[in-house]
Amino acid sequence: MLRRDFLTIAMLSLFPKREYGWIPCYAQPDYKTKHLRSFGQNKVALLWKPWEKVTGKEWEPHRQKYADCIAQATGAGMDILSTVQIAQGKAEKWITKSSCDAIYSGGRNNIPHEFARNGMRGWWATKYLQTYGNLLRQKYDSIDLTPYSRQTCIELNRNPLPQFLLDYAKLHPLLDYSSLNSYSEIRDAVASGHPVLFCSTMGAENSQRDKDGFIKPKGKWPHGWLIAGVDDGRRPGVCLLNSHGKWASGPKRHNQPDGSVWIDARYIDYHVKRNEAYALSNYKGFPIPERKYILW
Repeated sequence: MLRRDFLTIAMLSLFPKREYGWIPCYAQPDYKTKHLRSFGQNKVALLWKPWEKVTGKEWEPHRQKYADCIAQATGAGMDILSTVQIAQGKAEKWITKSSCDAIYSGGRNNIPHEFARNGMRGWWATKYLQTYGNLLRQKYDSIDLTPYSRQTCIELNRNPLPQFLLDYAKLHPLLDYSSLNSYSEIRDAVASGHPVLFCSTMGAENSQRDKDGFIKPKGKWPHGWLIAGVDDGRRPGVCLLNSHGKWASGPKRHNQPDGSVWIDARYIDYHVKRNEAYALSNYKGFPIPERKYILW
């Protein structure tokens, strides 16, 4: 057994009471978004707003049914990134949400790794989407990815995606992503329209939001979240979308979605330096067909 896998197993043994979805590790080295430095200083960015504008719906929190929080957070990130690009004027159209099941299967089966336990690492998901592409929650020939269930996750975990699905996926890859290791890098990425996959052992056992919509991290929770908002003003922090349905309660800030909480910048800065965070920055979505004009 490799030393890093032994340490991972030892670490996970500290959390025996819950089916966790993130396998702890450090972020994989990748290029940095240095050109964004200080871009988000003193700014507010709420990336669920473009999603609501493009889709005409309020953000509905994901509700995971398996150890697939990383896939849930990454799929949510792809959806938000798609609508941000559309809102910014990219000639693409919104179809439907991403298939988190396919991300879970692809990250576990198509990306080489040495750890077979349920769950994922963040870089498995991002590397899969970059290498193989994204699938939506819809029907593809004989396979219907529309429904989501625990059994679907189990079946896709055991069986790699068939080649014909990968042929569809390769048309829509994640083109760019970058690893982040500070609150300021996360702040700048989100302010630029890039949702952030945030994986850590940051606990959130206290889900009662305070008057500003924040919670104070408590306990340890190997988990994947999506950072979809930032406020670098009076009380700097980020808004994290969870995949446990309408899980948190209490006052809201900036009309944040159900199932989300704000976390103070100092806690984010502490945990991101020790775990994984990736900004999703460019997605090849679904282009709008060019209109045909007849001139006479």
